[in-house]
Amino acid sequence: MSEGVYGEQASGRVTHTLLRLSTAMRSQAWEWAEGAGLTPTQGEILVLLMQRKGPMRLGEIARETALTAATTSDAVSTLETKGLVEKRRALDDGRALAVRLTARGRTAAKRATAWPDFLSKAVGTLREDEQAVFYRTLLKTIHQLEAQNTIPPHRMCLSCIHFEPSKNPKRTPHRCTLLAQNMSDTNLRLDCSVYETADLATQKKSWKIFAQ
Repeated sequence: MSEGVYGEQASGRVTHTLLRLSTAMRSQAWEWAEGAGLTPTQGEILVLLMQRKGPMRLGEIARETALTAATTSDAVSTLETKGLVEKRRALDDGRALAVRLTARGRTAAKRATAWPDFLSKAVGTLREDEQAVFYRTLLKTIHQLEAQNTIPPHRMCLSCIHFEPSKNPKRTPHRCTLLAQNMSDTNLRLDCSVYETADLATQKKSWKIFAQ
């Protein structure tokens, strides 16, 4: 398919390039998953449970992965059959079920985190300053997709109550007040375990400073 399908403007060329990347990622994901006896969706759920380091309800998994409730339920049931996850009553609500990794599931989840290595190697060939600009651009793109409700919100630094953005991080770093850490652009987290959502006014202020 030619680039002209997406327009001759820069946005069209960027879109076409991202679609080519998505093709490579989908191919690599399936190649890994088939070798592991899973599907990419099942692998994604395993990694999510490992990242959260605790039980998650089916609704939470569906929201985080942008899957339908039915697809999530089917994938989790298959993982349970394989002995990779187990369902237990949620601690805060005995009527609800929570999903957690088994010992075998944790091993499988660790292996699942390795399939994007081909992409990491490619990005690693970029200069450090190029990686910083690339990551900054990706964060801003994700933010726009979240604003359009195309993808679920991420637990990222830029929308966290503990984040203090810098107008010039090269001179004065960003700051996480909770962890008492200085942060460059490439240190910003997309999914943080100590994340707490800031109010909308604070989020808008942080993004405005970051976007300058």
